[in-house]
Amino acid sequence: MTVMDINEIMKVLPHRYPFIMIDRVIELEDGKRAVAIKNVTINEPFFQGHFPSLPIMPGVLICEAIAQTGVIMALRSAGSEGKIVYFAGIDNVRFRRPVVPGDQLRFEVETIWVRGNLGKMHGKALVDGELACEGDFTFSLVDHGAGGAKIHPTAVVHPSAELAKGVEIGAYTIIGPEVQIGQGTKIGPYCNINRWTTIGKDNVINQGVSIAAPPQDIKYKGEKGQVIIGDKNLIREFVTIHLPSGENNATIIGNENFIMVHAHIPHNCKIGNQVVVGGYVGLAGYAEIDDQAIIGGLAGIHQFVRIGRLAMVGAQSKVLKDIPPFMIVDGNPSQVRGVNSIGLQRRGVSNEATAEIKKAFKLIYESGNTTAKAAEEIKKRLRPLPEIDLLVNFLEEESKRGISKKTAIEAEADELIIPEIPELGI
Repeated sequence: MTVMDINEIMKVLPHRYPFIMIDRVIELEDGKRAVAIKNVTINEPFFQGHFPSLPIMPGVLICEAIAQTGVIMALRSAGSEGKIVYFAGIDNVRFRRPVVPGDQLRFEVETIWVRGNLGKMHGKALVDGELACEGDFTFSLVDHGAGGAKIHPTAVVHPSAELAKGVEIGAYTIIGPEVQIGQGTKIGPYCNINRWTTIGKDNVINQGVSIAAPPQDIKYKGEKGQVIIGDKNLIREFVTIHLPSGENNATIIGNENFIMVHAHIPHNCKIGNQVVVGGYVGLAGYAEIDDQAIIGGLAGIHQFVRIGRLAMVGAQSKVLKDIPPFMIVDGNPSQVRGVNSIGLQRRGVSNEATAEIKKAFKLIYESGNTTAKAAEEIKKRLRPLPEIDLLVNFLEEESKRGISKKTAIEAEADELIIPEIPELGI
């Protein structure tokens, strides 16, 4: 048996005045059983308000003292180094007699079961051998401190959530059940990370972000899906990322993306790697954005639209049809403006490939070819470089929205028709 005085207790418990509720541990079998005592005096701060004329120790604090005794037992078990214990549930609690100043409480706890990081214990509080309180307490062991997760005291983390080392959780953030967060990810204050979310390593998620809320889809009936977020993403304030619609589907965000304030990533969307999504961008369901694309602020993307690699969408654009890789679009509704030459250069695409992409642009947009015909002509006439293969594959893939064949030059020509009508005498 081990005996612990208050100094030894404070080396194990993270609690401090006025919330440390036990004075001495008189019996201890690591991970199995513990007995502690508390001397109740009128100097306890809670007696100032509970109740001044009839001081009675609050029942919730008796439960807290039982739990702290269980924490001592759990944290002295093998494999608990660097851990902190959270309440996960309280069952079958009954209060048998009041506790008043002058009483000495004896707390006895025994382990019922432990499975992984979850456990359950039975505890009771006695005064002079008379039962004052008893109940069952479920607890969770999670990483804590410099080598583990850093969780703000006001944050709420579900016991089934898995937080890797170096994770930081900000004030008033809620981490729901069945959430996994990878090493080094930092989550700011007032975030909601709901169930069925997996987040990778070294992400920075700023305040007010909502992840895995139910989709805005009237067909959704609560079926299980996933939100999967990769590594090294920067997600700014008040971004919303929704669960998918449909059983076992996923909303997916890759690696190294920059998603700016108030952007909306709805159900079943797929975002690749190194994508920039501007502030207040609104994607619709099932939209897909390939690697290194840039979506300007306040743009709206129709459902099922595909945006190819290194495409660029101008601010405030309304995108109704697919945007092939390497193209620039702008306007409401958006029209093709040309090849994203500067973006290609910045991403290290060769001059040779850029020249071939510009030839492909003419075959798609200036030749009068259908999309299928344009793809055939590109394969016949242009060199089989990786960028050209990517473009052809995009054109040949099934599309629910189709590809806009109208360029900005054609739109300007259409606009000239109206002023000419009076001159024709119509």
